Amino acid sequence: MLRQIADAYHATRKQRDIPWNRWVARPAAAVLLVPLAHTRVTPNQITLLSLVVFAGAAVLMAVAPGQTGLVLAVIVIELSYVLDCADGQLARLRGTSTPVGAHLDFLMDELKAFLLVAAVGVRLWRFDGSGRWLLEALVALLAVASAISLTTFVRRPEYAAAVGQAASTGAGDYGGGFGRLPPSQEPARRSFVARVIGAMESLGRFFVHYPSYLPFVAVANRIDIFLHVYLAVNAAHTGRSLLAVAHKLGRPSAPRAS
Repeated sequence: MLRQIADAYHATRKQRDIPWNRWVARPAAAVLLVPLAHTRVTPNQITLLSLVVFAGAAVLMAVAPGQTGLVLAVIVIELSYVLDCADGQLARLRGTSTPVGAHLDFLMDELKAFLLVAAVGVRLWRFDGSGRWLLEALVALLAVASAISLTTFVRRPEYAAAVGQAASTGAGDYGGGFGRLPPSQEPARRSFVARVIGAMESLGRFFVHYPSYLPFVAVANRIDIFLHVYLAVNAAHTGRSLLAVAHKLGRPSAPRAS
């Protein structure tokens, strides 16, 4: 059994992956692949199931009191994320990956982001009593929605054609893909300033990928840190993307020859 799990993991892992996926989430997902591989369960069904599990985690996040409730909610979130990894791994194991499956995964990830921000805001308001948490959660939801909309826009082939860059082929670059830009959009950076910007972007991707650090936030009983950081990172992404779009599409056109 262990050998089958190891084989399933090695057959479905990604060459480029973040440490949390490589050492935690994907090995755990591989445990599910062995019994699922020869069933009629589809990757899309697992994707949808992960949203249902996450919705349960959001309810726990909003209403379960104390640090014990917070830890339990985060454990269910991590289970949902393991399912989120398992859908893609099952598709790769069967050789049935499809573009619509990737886009469905992207959609579910963004719905989860909305659920999590809202649930954290409600939790902080319920157990702290200050309405400022609801206001901050509302602003965070606006930042997340704006970041998602901009990410979707700049990945459109029409935008790529308009600005003269290669169109992206992936779907989940900002949500459950959790902020990872595809290789075609990661140009080599040589200058010091560019390296600093690249390091800041990498740090931002880490904080967008909340499954990597939510367990540590729960152990510290500081879920407010997540809300502050998630708001800041998504707001920064929104501002940077808006400036890039304005720069590329807002330039004056060359005058026509008379």
